Amino acid sequence: MSIAKNQVIAALSPPLPNEIVTHLLDEYQDIKQHFALRKFRPSELNGGRFAECVLRLIQFLDNPPYTPFGTHLKNSDNTIKRVASNTSLHDSMRLFIPGLVRIMLDVRNRRDVAHVGGDVSPNYSDSLFISQNADWILTEIIRIYYNCSMDSATKIVATINQVRLPIIADINGFVRVQNSKLDTKSKTLTILYYKNPEKVKDIKLREWTKYSNSSLFKRNILSKLDSEDLIHYENGFCTLLPKGIIYTEKNISMELLV
Repeated sequence: MSIAKNQVIAALSPPLPNEIVTHLLDEYQDIKQHFALRKFRPSELNGGRFAECVLRLIQFLDNPPYTPFGTHLKNSDNTIKRVASNTSLHDSMRLFIPGLVRIMLDVRNRRDVAHVGGDVSPNYSDSLFISQNADWILTEIIRIYYNCSMDSATKIVATINQVRLPIIADINGFVRVQNSKLDTKSKTLTILYYKNPEKVKDIKLREWTKYSNSSLFKRNILSKLDSEDLIHYENGFCTLLPKGIIYTEKNISMELLV
């Protein structure tokens, strides 16, 4: 999200618990990141974790205290049924959001996420469903519970609902970075992040970044990234290092706004 996470936290806590809001946004960002990179199963798993954060929020609003993080959530169906009768809450929080949470949990637990199946994979459509549900739920939470100016809340909601495209396009095995504003270093890291944990041949990286000179690419881009401990470059193959993963996630958006 182009609005900083700490801005959203400040807009929601108080009145909502800072711990729940922080965990909720962490899982939301992971859903969007994995979906943008077409890592559909991880995004669905994060959808289940996002749903568990929302369940704790429902517990807090309906019948506190909420289940501590790190403790297994029990009787989620009872929580969802009970909150429906709490007419002091907004209809979205007592009726619509709990119903969507139930479906998100079922997608994680009952679809082709944690189990091996023989059917045509539903992972893309399920992941798209999870991503859009998370957008709607977060938008509703902000709309109902924002503790900031209406102008700030409106900007946050607008940001969440912007149309996003994955930064990577894979055309029959040719990987393209669709953000033309990125320099070659950033494009290289983006491709390696997309391919992680695979090793990628330096020749392929040069082709995919459309860098014209092979020798200069190896010296000015790959060797420098290796010396900065962002990648491991050996025998013509490149692998993104943990430091490189952190750097990429912090500095390069994996989505394009359109």
